[in-house]
Order: sequence, then C-alpha cells, then structure tokens
Amino acid sequence: MNIFSALRVYAGKWSEKAVRAFSAEEQAAITSATVVDSQYGQSVCFTMVSGGQTYIPLDINSSKATGDDVDLSSAQLVTLSKQGEADIYRVRC
Repeated sequence: MNIFSALRVYAGKWSEKAVRAFSAEEQAAITSATVVDSQYGQSVCFTMVSGGQTYIPLDINSSKATGDDVDLSSAQLVTLSKQGEADIYRVRC
C-alpha cells in the first residue's frame, strides 16, 4: 500500500483561471463602483440599479486606493481557482 494514497492532498495556491472585461449587461446593472476597506483588505462596492450593494474583493495587482471610483469599462473580472475549492472572483483595476 502506498501511504500517500491514504493521505489527504492539500491544494496549492490560488491560480488565475480567467480574466475578462465586465459585460455591457453587468455595467448597466450598477450605478457606481467604489473601492472600500473591508474585513480582509479592499473590495469594490457595487451599488446596484435595482437597489442594494454587493462587493467583490480587489485584486492584489490593482492600483486603486480606498475611495477611488472604478471604471468598469476598463476594469477586469479575475477568476481564481484552487483544487478542492470553489472559484473566487477579484476586480483588477
């Protein structure tokens, strides 16, 4: 018996799975996007046309600071993946 077949394999680091622009439909669904401080760093706060707000964490390669507005026509949505975990999203701007 191979000992490693009985042990749990832990996933490595998060890796970039996809990068894409925000669609016209996504851009039309928000009234504003602003960088805010959050529990684990910075996030982009999206104020929705339909009411309410939603948040996506800011990508570590972004140059925006807290309080900056985000232009979704030039921002990118980054999908990160890791074996055994659900995909996560980040905003790069």
